[in-house]
Amino acid sequence: MKEFTTRNLTAVILILLAYIWIRFTSELVFSIVLFFIISMAAIEWVRLCRPEMHHFAVSGTAALLVAASFTFGKPELADTISLLVFLFGVYFLLRIRRVEQLATFIRDFAVHTGLVFYLFIPLYYLLRLKQLGPNYLFFLMAVIAIGDSFAYFVGSLWARYGKRIPIYPVASPKKSLQGLIAAVLFAAASAIPVLAIFPLPVARSTAVWSAAILGLLSQLSDPVESLFKRAAGRKDSGSVLPGHGGVLDRVDSYIFCAPALYALARFVWV
Repeated sequence: MKEFTTRNLTAVILILLAYIWIRFTSELVFSIVLFFIISMAAIEWVRLCRPEMHHFAVSGTAALLVAASFTFGKPELADTISLLVFLFGVYFLLRIRRVEQLATFIRDFAVHTGLVFYLFIPLYYLLRLKQLGPNYLFFLMAVIAIGDSFAYFVGSLWARYGKRIPIYPVASPKKSLQGLIAAVLFAAASAIPVLAIFPLPVARSTAVWSAAILGLLSQLSDPVESLFKRAAGRKDSGSVLPGHGGVLDRVDSYIFCAPALYALARFVWV
């Protein structure tokens, strides 16, 4: 009961803070807060990956370049990526002094690039959505939350009274095909009422199938993050959020969903 209360209290506080952050902050302030949120998730992810060769100054520089690219448009993202390839290459060239270090070079190089391509670039599309309008973010958050909630409810119900069909036996053994279908269907069903609360310039039918896509992607993004936790032998990415685990555990769904909604809004909803 205590854990349930703590979890719900944390959820309420996070929702209130997220609403204020999205609705009332400028794009610059939003970006600064987003940078620190992603950085906290990145720290947790690095600890899961446990690289032998890693320096937070190198990762921090990479993160700042990505943030600058999304926030100010300079340097452009393609130029930023090229610069980061150079930065990481030079770092390892100067860092590796013994033949034995080559044993972890490929993995450690992948950790550095993963911070950029798995976390900072996808999650910074939340800023792109903020630039389109706060309601895009509210739509994203609501659809994902509703889809995830019903996926858990239906999956748990089916596990108790029927035969649950697991789809990610290693990454997330408790996730089932029934839960996945529920996430897609209820995310789609939530689109119309969510649009009524947070209006967007999109046809209802388009919003429905877009929400279904987000429901599906959310159920894919979460178990991908779980693979890192399973590999590290951890249940949660961290413990900074009482009852909810780590920051990475809270933002993992947006890794796939934020770029997807931006692409839909920018190139399909027009």
